[in-house]
Parts: sequence; C-alpha cells; structure tokens
Amino acid sequence: MKYRSLRLTALCSCAFLGPAALPSQSVLSRQRPYVAISKTTIYVEQPGNVEVIKDVIRNIEARDSQGRRFSSAGSNVPPQSRYDWIRDVVAGRSYFVNRHRKLAYFTSLGPTVSIPHPLDFESQAVEIRGVRCFEGPVRQTGPNGASPVIGTTCVSAELGHLLVHKDLRVELGGERLHIVSELEDLKLDTEPPPEWFEIPGDFQLLPGEPGTPAPQNPVTPSAAQFGSATGR
Repeated sequence: MKYRSLRLTALCSCAFLGPAALPSQSVLSRQRPYVAISKTTIYVEQPGNVEVIKDVIRNIEARDSQGRRFSSAGSNVPPQSRYDWIRDVVAGRSYFVNRHRKLAYFTSLGPTVSIPHPLDFESQAVEIRGVRCFEGPVRQTGPNGASPVIGTTCVSAELGHLLVHKDLRVELGGERLHIVSELEDLKLDTEPPPEWFEIPGDFQLLPGEPGTPAPQNPVTPSAAQFGSATGR
C-alpha cells in the first residue's frame, strides 16, 4: 500500500520477549490467537493548521495458534484497493496478495524471526484500551543521515508486535500528513478463519516482491503444492 513505503524506524521495548531471535521450532509452538480491527486516518494539513481527512483505512490483523500472521488493509480513495499480507511460519513463506488483480507474490521465510531489543531506554510501558504495549518514538531517516522524531507508536510484544496505536506527522508526495492509527476491536483467544491463510486457486503465484519483473512461467497454487483454497 502507498502509505507502507514510509521508511520509519520504530523504537519500542519488548520486555515480554527475551532473546534477539527465536528458533523456528519455538515459533511453531502454540501462541495466543486473536483477531484485531484497527483504523488508520490520514489527514492532510492545510494552511492555518486545518486538517482535512484524506483517507480512512481499516486493517484486520490476526494470528492463529500456530503463529501464522494475517494482515488485510483497504483504501477508500478511488481506485479502491485491498491488499493482504500472510506470514505463514508453517509453510515457511510470506505472501503479498493483491485481491483485485488476483496475484500473490511469495518469498521464503528464514529459519529465525528477529525481534526488537528488549531494553530500549526511550520506550515506556503503557496500557491502551486494556492492551499492554510499549510506547516509543518513531524516527524517519533523511538523506543527510539525520533521524528526527516524527511521532510515536505503541506495540504489544505479548501479541506478536501488534500495533495498538500510532501518531505520525510526515511529509510525503509534497503533502504534510498526519497519520493516526488506533485499535477499534480486539478479540483474544479467537482463531481467525483458516481461509485467510490460503490462496484462491485462480490466483497467479509469483516469486519475489511486488514490483519485481514477472517470471516467464508463473506458478499456480496447486503447482506450488500450497493446497486448495477458497476466496473470501
């Protein structure tokens, strides 16, 4: 999504997590499942410190008990779009799914999952809407190497780095944007639908990231032994 291109460094402490990397076997142990809905409102700053809503994006974030992660986001600004991200630690793949174009890009996951350092002195433990999270500054690295603080973010390490709140002010595309994300609903101990982690059979599977040259012979989900799936 266009707003994911921001090169941001979120400084947050994750005291619930110990080592700097977890073996894949540990990742596959049972984890607390959840389904969360968040809202991101993007404002454009006008003269006179007036903010006008540019876009409202609603995200679904989920994790199942196997540790698989799912994220879905859609934009209300025409042309409307929807993208899904799947991190399947069981299959060892990560997917970027374009539902409108029926495309799914995939990459292989490494044997470990990196996690932030647990002792970031700039963060503090807070509770937002009943969710424990660590709040810290967000920095944007500029071309001159400077890293000014452009806002704050609060992430729950207990829930696998689920974003609980974010408040940023950044210049992008010649506009001064104010981006606010907040958690609207969280259902703990709820397994997400299994089809969220599946790729429909009529989708093309392409290796690599979006924007990379398309291969001459794109694979299909069945050819990739991903299994049958039904769309939502």
